[in-house]
Amino acid sequence: MNDILFGVILFGLLVLGLVGIIFLIPLWVKVSTESERDPDHLYSIFWEEAGSQGHKITSATGCLLPFVFLSNPNFSIEGLVLCFVVSVVCGLYHSSVYRDYAVITGKMKVAGVAALCMLAAVSFMVRYQALSGFYIIFCVISIGEVWGVYAVYRRAYLIRLERVVWRVKNQAKSPLVS
Repeated sequence: MNDILFGVILFGLLVLGLVGIIFLIPLWVKVSTESERDPDHLYSIFWEEAGSQGHKITSATGCLLPFVFLSNPNFSIEGLVLCFVVSVVCGLYHSSVYRDYAVITGKMKVAGVAALCMLAAVSFMVRYQALSGFYIIFCVISIGEVWGVYAVYRRAYLIRLERVVWRVKNQAKSPLVS
């Protein structure tokens, strides 16, 4: 009975996801079209700041790889070194999102600590086989992507705000031409 209920719930979530995507596509086309006309549009600044193919967004996931490694009951030193190197490189690349702008807010700090605690708990549950290995991979990817998207969004928002203020300030200083 539980398997049937679980299957129905998963199917319902899949259908809701597909219907949501169908409704999001026209919104995405509208925003994309607007951003082509305005270089200071939040959407165009977001993709400029996201880096090549959004790598600054996905690099946040690479920073969380030690939690995947922590979930393994047995590991080798080579895997530990590789995991550490990949995490450091991803961290250095992702840190460029935080340069020159106060991207991290108080709510982001609290959410970050909560996410790290949840990842630690899930990784230990996977390590001691209370959960499947799928859960740690799903959590690392989901949390990394959400964090990366929100950090780049905050940076794009701050850049847009700075450009708008600069434009308003320069328009106020320009003399009126009659």
